[in-house]
Amino acid sequence: MAEKKIVIIGAGYAGVHAAKILAKHYKRDDSVSITLIDRHSYHTMMTELHEVAAHRVEPDAIQFDLKKLFNRTKVKLVTAHVKHVDVQKKEIETEAGNFSYDYLILGMGGEPNDFGTPGVSEHGFTLWSWEDALRLRKHIEETVMLAALEHDSEKRKAMLTFVVCGSGFTGVEMVGELLEWKTRLAKDHKLDEGEITLYLVEAAPTILNMLDRKDAGKAENYMVKKGIRILKNS
Repeated sequence: MAEKKIVIIGAGYAGVHAAKILAKHYKRDDSVSITLIDRHSYHTMMTELHEVAAHRVEPDAIQFDLKKLFNRTKVKLVTAHVKHVDVQKKEIETEAGNFSYDYLILGMGGEPNDFGTPGVSEHGFTLWSWEDALRLRKHIEETVMLAALEHDSEKRKAMLTFVVCGSGFTGVEMVGELLEWKTRLAKDHKLDEGEITLYLVEAAPTILNMLDRKDAGKAENYMVKKGIRILKNS
């Protein structure tokens, strides 16, 4: 029986990477057990969500079966929602039962920040999970389809205006995917491509603030040249 129990919650990049390293390090040590708990049986490539949301790839293209990822390793996989972690008892309560631990690694990721902007949670879409990407993709396809049948010019214009908030990697990649996708959307629904308007909104005075200004400037110039309307300080 294992003397040291390592439990990892979350099979994102951090959780999977930690499990891989630990499984290799303790490969021949039977006194150590490793358990990876996640609500899904697959790992999602979070950096590729925009490709699913904009119909570049199919949803399963960014999913990796955890069983295949940890085949022939000592990592035990548990697919369940975590309900509670009792730090005093060193016990994790899940839908699949309780698990005790000696060492706990939390890799549950984060969540989108709406910075308290009114209306976002009720009316906006986030792009932070596989489910988010599918929901957004479905909404865009249905909205464009209905817009093609709309005769009220103002309503039609509104339906064909897409606003991406946040100019980090996710926001810029998403608006870039929409830029590519709008050509196909227009063709499929017998629309003039020029009717589809794309906005990128950023609260800061500059975009892509994790890059140096030269590279960020190149990206901004390209987007503006392609017709994306960038609103800064907004």
